[in-house]
Amino acid sequence: MVKNMDNSLTGGFLLSAAAAVLTENAVFSRAFGVSTMITAAKNKRNLIGTCLGVMWFTLCAGAAGRLMKVWGVQADRAFMPLLYAAAIGIIYAVTLVLLRAFGGRNFGRLKKYVHISAFNSTVMGTIFLSVSRCESLSEFLFFGLSSGAGFGLAAIMLSGVYGHLCSEKVPAAFRGFPAIMLYTGLIAMAVYGIGG
Repeated sequence: MVKNMDNSLTGGFLLSAAAAVLTENAVFSRAFGVSTMITAAKNKRNLIGTCLGVMWFTLCAGAAGRLMKVWGVQADRAFMPLLYAAAIGIIYAVTLVLLRAFGGRNFGRLKKYVHISAFNSTVMGTIFLSVSRCESLSEFLFFGLSSGAGFGLAAIMLSGVYGHLCSEKVPAAFRGFPAIMLYTGLIAMAVYGIGG
């Protein structure tokens, strides 16, 4: 039983991470003109902070998903995304308050990671995925943490090739965003194949 749970959680984690990378890039790059993944890949100094921020939000989203399940929150399917976005909004506000109270002089430097990580976590849909797949608190927390770790792994993989995907050697039609989307799509298919 535990082995099957681990396999399904690991497979779910890999699939969720791959789907999150593609969705996040498409939504943020095309709709808002900014991508957490691409921003992190461009500036390696921001990579660790962004990855840790996303891990924090996905871990908190996992805990929030567990609370929603325990409390028996049953919203109409049409309103479920709004409920999940509101939960991330609450986590966002609490995180900013805690960072302001305990961050001291680092608040100004760290808040940029909070903003971009919160919005990225909303698009990743960790709460929605965890509520539909997990039962125990440990499963929710593991799912949240592994979703954030999957984002971090994908960001590190993208940062390693970002310079090549945007170089003059790539044909102009594919340079930059198109090459990044092709690359993340190929990686997603590879991860999907590994996850089974």
